[in-house]
Amino acid sequence: MLLGTPYYPEHWPEERWGTDARLMREAGFARIRMGEFAWHRMEPVEGQLDFDWLRRAIELFGQYGLKTILCTPTPTYPAWLHAKYPDIHQVKSNGCVKEFGQRQDACKSHPGYRLYARRIVEKLLQALGEHPDVVAWQTDNELGCHGTARCYCRYCEAAFQSWLRERFVGDIDALNAAWGTFFWSQDYDGFHEISPPRDTADRTGNDGQNPGLVLDFYRFSSDAQIAFQREQIELIRRFSPGRTITHNLMGLFSHIDYFRFACDLDVVSWDNYPFWTNGTNRPPPPLAHDLMRGLKRKPTWVMEQASGAGGWGVFSATPQPGQMRLWAFQAVARGADMISFFRWRSCRFGREQYWHGILYHHGIPQRRYEEVKQIGIEFCALSSELDGSVVESQIAILYDYDSLWALESQPNVVQGFGYAEMAQRFDQALSRLGILVDAVGVASDWGGYKVIMAPCLHVLTPEVADRLKSFVQDGGTLIVGPRSGVKDGENAVVNELLPGLLRELAGCTVTEYDAFSMIPGLEMHVEDGHGKTYRAYALADVLAPEAEEAQVLLTYADHYYAGEPAAIGNPYGQGTCIYLGTVLDDAGIRDLLGPIARSASIPCLDDIPECVEVTRRVKESQSYAFYLNHSADPVRVNLARPGVDLMRGQRLEKRHTIPGLDLVIVKEQRGTTV
Repeated sequence: MLLGTPYYPEHWPEERWGTDARLMREAGFARIRMGEFAWHRMEPVEGQLDFDWLRRAIELFGQYGLKTILCTPTPTYPAWLHAKYPDIHQVKSNGCVKEFGQRQDACKSHPGYRLYARRIVEKLLQALGEHPDVVAWQTDNELGCHGTARCYCRYCEAAFQSWLRERFVGDIDALNAAWGTFFWSQDYDGFHEISPPRDTADRTGNDGQNPGLVLDFYRFSSDAQIAFQREQIELIRRFSPGRTITHNLMGLFSHIDYFRFACDLDVVSWDNYPFWTNGTNRPPPPLAHDLMRGLKRKPTWVMEQASGAGGWGVFSATPQPGQMRLWAFQAVARGADMISFFRWRSCRFGREQYWHGILYHHGIPQRRYEEVKQIGIEFCALSSELDGSVVESQIAILYDYDSLWALESQPNVVQGFGYAEMAQRFDQALSRLGILVDAVGVASDWGGYKVIMAPCLHVLTPEVADRLKSFVQDGGTLIVGPRSGVKDGENAVVNELLPGLLRELAGCTVTEYDAFSMIPGLEMHVEDGHGKTYRAYALADVLAPEAEEAQVLLTYADHYYAGEPAAIGNPYGQGTCIYLGTVLDDAGIRDLLGPIARSASIPCLDDIPECVEVTRRVKESQSYAFYLNHSADPVRVNLARPGVDLMRGQRLEKRHTIPGLDLVIVKEQRGTTV
């Protein structure tokens, strides 16, 4: 377990560096991240390179036992490059230019930017790539942030045309057929005629343009970011062999397919800022943790973990005493092996003056430093037990970016329905039962999972449908959410009864669908076979059983389809597929998923207080249970198994009181069952 922090030597006088290094060492830090926004310091004038200051910083911190995660400095380019290429900026879908002065505002398809980005990365690597104190590399920084994953400039237009030409193997007729361009006379005679989905007369581009065009542009834009990163990774592997390569992803950020993006990385890092849960007495939603871990099904790093209040013009509530530590341990409990607190010291200048760090602007250690120091002591003590441990899950959520993007463009209803929102509901319901879930892709390895949940496979290809059939055929349980199987891989509505390619597997059809939430005052409920009712939201797939053994699990209780099926379970091969036709409330999802987990012999905890989060890491045959109290008040919990509290060294049996904003980690007694 490692403790780290981003540090910006270019922000502070060199005579201060030693003080910061000493304070970090005393707090137990082992890693610092540097360099991501320092292109101009490295190359103040075109061709005049200066890495000496950075080498001095790396070596000084190395003397204090801190190894460096060095970054490529490409997210912020120097003003002289802007002057050289005035059209280097990205362009929004409405034609507005993203001006110089923020981050990621250079177009990734601009040949001048790509040339100079490659050059500065290569020069940096040649200078410091084999430095013994450099142990890892971070590519760029938060690629795609601030709406910069999608650019609509003329360079991206040309690159998009080339991408389409390759995808459709040079056959424009195939593209026209796939997109249905006969609608509104959109037919193309050549790839050179195709533009990105820019804004139309009265609508934004993703709302007013052909759905096939929009989805392919989103795919292209994601691929452009992946290709930009891959270029840097190839240079790093060439000039800095043996170092770990990572990138700080952004959790549920949706404009890049993170499964494809993460394939090139050695370890997934991400930035974790759960500020908005401060004061709720509830755990921060787990999906971002579970997705980042699920990208490679391996432990993660948190490259930027919240420390002080965050914000630019307006800042969040300051994390309460103990909360910074608790959020860090939540990340550890869900698979993180390194926590790097952003940032070391709050910056006196620039737009992030109020994105506070461990130290305030004055640089004097205060409460947050002492809290980090406590974490450092605890990490050191826990490493012998937790190093090498992993999170093991028997349930997965399919996280599909094609479906997410299709619903971004055509959300079906005004609110209450979306891919990420549905995934959050499923994940959080299982978390309330103490069940850990991996969020994985449709092309990921599904080995080891007993249950797979697909929140809304709106876009579905035959290949994915066949994988799902095989999973269920071999004994797995599949839960499919509403509006699944509606579109093919080109974002065209299928020419068959819904749920399309899932019809045989689900054992039912959709007789009609309804956005009931658009009717003012209408409340929808569903009812199970025992008369228990649950609230339903957003929309309804009205179902009809078709397979002989299909069983109705829920029926609608309101509106003109009262009494019609809302959920159907269908035995298929050795497994079962459940089609859920609406968005259930939390109790409904929990009552649906709990029995499924139990029937798959997955342990559930029924009496977890709402403020408590329970997770588990394992190493060989030893398990470590984390009980985190996100309330400011003490809470009494029932332990799944007895054992020893690693935080305090005391033996714990059946019940234990956890102080407010605190946790216990139980090294569970072997041979006991949940």
